[in-house]
Amino acid sequence: MGRLLLGLDVGTSGVKAGVFDLEGRLRGLGRSSHENDTPQPGWVQCDPETWWAGCLDALGQACAEAGAATADISAVGVSTQFPVLVAMDEAGRAVHPAILYCDRRSIRQMEAIDRAVPRDEFERFYGNVLTPGTCAVTSLVWLRDEEPKAYGKAHCFGFANTFVTRRLTGRFAADPSMASLSGMVEVNDPWQWAGEFCDRLGVDASRLPAIVGADRIVGGVSEAAAAQTGLAAGTPVVCGCGDVVASAVGVGAVDASTLVCVAGSTDCFAMPMSAPTEDRRWLNTAYVPRGAWIAIGTMTSTGVSVEWFTRELLAGGGAERMTELAADSAPGAGGVIYLPYLQGERSPIWDASARGMFFGLSTETALGDLARSVFEGTAFGLRQVLESLEEMIGRQVGEIRLVGGATRNAFWNQVKSDVLQKPLAILEFQETSSLGAALLAGVGAGFYDSFEAAAAVARSSCRVEVVEPNARMAQDYGRLYDVYCRLYPATRDLAHRMAGEQV
Repeated sequence: MGRLLLGLDVGTSGVKAGVFDLEGRLRGLGRSSHENDTPQPGWVQCDPETWWAGCLDALGQACAEAGAATADISAVGVSTQFPVLVAMDEAGRAVHPAILYCDRRSIRQMEAIDRAVPRDEFERFYGNVLTPGTCAVTSLVWLRDEEPKAYGKAHCFGFANTFVTRRLTGRFAADPSMASLSGMVEVNDPWQWAGEFCDRLGVDASRLPAIVGADRIVGGVSEAAAAQTGLAAGTPVVCGCGDVVASAVGVGAVDASTLVCVAGSTDCFAMPMSAPTEDRRWLNTAYVPRGAWIAIGTMTSTGVSVEWFTRELLAGGGAERMTELAADSAPGAGGVIYLPYLQGERSPIWDASARGMFFGLSTETALGDLARSVFEGTAFGLRQVLESLEEMIGRQVGEIRLVGGATRNAFWNQVKSDVLQKPLAILEFQETSSLGAALLAGVGAGFYDSFEAAAAVARSSCRVEVVEPNARMAQDYGRLYDVYCRLYPATRDLAHRMAGEQV
């Protein structure tokens, strides 16, 4: 069978393990789901041990499907949701549940950070918006303020890939994509912690993990991890990166000629850039080659909206049933417009207190209209993000490469294409995060002589089906989109009052 690469993808709702050959062909895939906890409104957390259990489960499935022993794996890469703060003791055990990127518990801590470093200065230095959860330092300051015992026990404040690679190798590390969204590095230098800046924030930089390139080896699989996983002791493990970054690798994106849309629990656009952007509607994240960036425009609750709808309004009827209902509703959803701000929103408004809504309800509104409005409303949100990108780069984009689990819904793909009025290239192979992680492992282990060579492998393995927009929908969706864009500004103050904030 030849040499095999393993890509572990620890996502918001599950873990995937992909076993690939050096030509980027999938030989085996395993999946394991997990649930997050919401002990209070606005909190989203997870026990990292569920990630590790998922890695073990998915790895076994993938190797069985590949017809390979785990000991046949030649190198391991990791892709994870990000940023997710994980406080660990010296043995790598979590001393507190991991705090996810969509968690809003640290809104008050933003005020303390504002007092330490004025907002404008902070965001110029960091290169990104200060927002709870997505800027991981807010979660770290919350832990320091609200859970001092757990904070005191922590040897290392890391991220999801820190936890997984520590469990595999015994070493603490994080890559520049994680650091870029931490609030603790300078935008142009995400390869080292900004010690003096951390001091101003009240953060001890000595308790942060080493920053290692995403395609660099952290260490070999330890004897303890080998006993648990079946991987051969000493198998090289690279640091890996955030899942959006890994997906960009997995489609072979190397420059601004490629726009990727990752569709899952959250949806985002990602475009490689030669320099950080100053447009605060977008995130600056380090890409794999030193000196390269990815601009990310990310929503928060796209797939989450579908999960919520099926759970609460269909009694767990599932996405297929929701899609059937939506398909019975005409485009425009009977005049109902959905704002998908169930967990606040990130790009382009960056408001943790934003709230979702159904607007335009009447006695004629049917359940199918509500279902369709969710699919359309999330697509309107993507259009808002896309338009901000086109303003930022000064040109219209053409075809968009759409990847991720949500692409399995052909109805939703067509809605997105019609709303965006862009062709969507749906990759036949959707496990791009796992593939990207595996290819990075191949670079670190020396199977590819450069990141560009690995990206070329990804491009050669991609086959696409293009979904074309229906031009006849442009005017009607344009009118509804205009209303969508007006809803947030019209209700922002009310949402903030409901959240108990000053406006």
